[in-house]
Amino acid sequence: MFKKTYKPFALLTLSFTLLLAGCSGGNNANSTNESQPKSTQTAAPLATTVPTVDMLKIAGSNNGYPSPFAFSSSGPFGYLRNSFIFDTLTWKDDKGVIPWLAKSWETSKDGLTYTFKLEENVKWHDGQAFTAEDVVFSYNYYKTYPYNWNGDISQIKSVEKVNDLTVAFHLNNTYAPFLSDLVGIVPIIPKHIWEKVTKPVEFRDAAALIGTGPYKLKKYDSASGQYLYEANDNFFKGQVLVKEIAYVSAANKLLALQNGEIDQAYTTSYADVQSAEKAGLKTIKSDPTGSVVRISFNMDHPKLGDKRLRQAIAYALNREEISAKVTGGTPMVGNAGVVPTDSPWYNKNVKQYAYDPAQAEKILDELGYKKNANGVREDLKLNLMTSSAMPDATMMKEMLKKVGIELNLVQLDSAAFTVALGENKYDIALTGHIGASGDPDYLRLWFSGKAANTFSSRGKSLKLDEFHKLADKQMQEVNDAKRHEIVNQMQDILAEELPTLVLYHRPFYEIHKAATFDRWKNTYGGIADGMPLWENKVFLVNVKK
Repeated sequence: MFKKTYKPFALLTLSFTLLLAGCSGGNNANSTNESQPKSTQTAAPLATTVPTVDMLKIAGSNNGYPSPFAFSSSGPFGYLRNSFIFDTLTWKDDKGVIPWLAKSWETSKDGLTYTFKLEENVKWHDGQAFTAEDVVFSYNYYKTYPYNWNGDISQIKSVEKVNDLTVAFHLNNTYAPFLSDLVGIVPIIPKHIWEKVTKPVEFRDAAALIGTGPYKLKKYDSASGQYLYEANDNFFKGQVLVKEIAYVSAANKLLALQNGEIDQAYTTSYADVQSAEKAGLKTIKSDPTGSVVRISFNMDHPKLGDKRLRQAIAYALNREEISAKVTGGTPMVGNAGVVPTDSPWYNKNVKQYAYDPAQAEKILDELGYKKNANGVREDLKLNLMTSSAMPDATMMKEMLKKVGIELNLVQLDSAAFTVALGENKYDIALTGHIGASGDPDYLRLWFSGKAANTFSSRGKSLKLDEFHKLADKQMQEVNDAKRHEIVNQMQDILAEELPTLVLYHRPFYEIHKAATFDRWKNTYGGIADGMPLWENKVFLVNVKK
């Protein structure tokens, strides 16, 4: 995700499931990549004590058991439930990357070694001391038992304990998003608990949820998917402002808000935003958007393997109309190069596919797909796979029918959908997910099949050698301008080859009762690996600045 470079006192700087709630303010639009910070980052004294809230009720659903190995990877909420309990070396606020378990760090001149000074007097929830041993252990443990989300540990050569409160990371190569997308994502776990665990996915002992974070899990009901968190009164970063957070089921979130059953919710519908504001509720739009609704083409399909057919389909779809009807707000037509158009990484010169059914017809005719008397190209019948009753699919069916393509809609449950997606058992798949708010390294992960989010990972690596060469090159490039040039080239390839077509970039909206809790803000570059959400623990803490 992108990060902002801060000078000495300024700290360095995406299927969709439900989104927590929160935020009150926009992100800084003119961002730059943090690349390789040379200055030492240091935290300052604790802020003054402020009033607390007894209970915050947020619309939610089941995202799995919130240990680092067992939460659901179908969307970001499993990760976020986990982040309340476990901490990382760095984190993000509305300005960008900030110190967290690490209070400062230095980078070697060659960019291959990061040395972190750890916070003092940090305690695990069970009272034991947190030390460098836990950091070294965690990263070594994840090499054997992978963490359940992103965080490319393969970039790390070794992790070394310098002393009890100092740890050094030695990298295999320079890695531009190291601070946000590796040590800012991967949580530290207690050595004294996990060193004896050989089946971490199955580990359900109470000790599995011992972290250093601002919250402890008080109750989890797997049947209803409801969670109750209680504040960690000894949290090392400062005063925890909400004493209990409950994630509760709400069939009609807007009605539940108005009836006082919940305090926060989210929506992707602008109509809901308008209704909420009329009812006196406060709303915040994700900024940047950070979400994509897209179709993925099976590149091994005998017909769809030809990029000309994929391009014809792109011309045949009125994506502005789809966006306007589905979201109800100002349309943000998808970038053929995938990166959202409100991202600082967006290539403004990338090839696009404006709605042009005549051009689609021309290409289809050239490909030899002739229409019969009923206007149907009988040799071109395709299936569109979805994981829910998405209105986008119905509109796509009608639009493609106009150019003679018969589209059969196939709806699968979430589990079957992700399996089929990973195994390439589909023609075209329609999916939506987040994770496009921050550093552009997500392009490398998505199209090499390494993304943790099951709705963003295509499973197989694309057979685009030049793209993968550029992906590796941008990952290691620490010069902002040069990296932008490489990412632009990656977008050019994606726009020309169209392994996927983004229909539109979809904003999320947070709705909340300002009188209950009103400290939410957009996270700069998105939480962790670009989640444009508000479920950021930093805004629940009167944190050290």
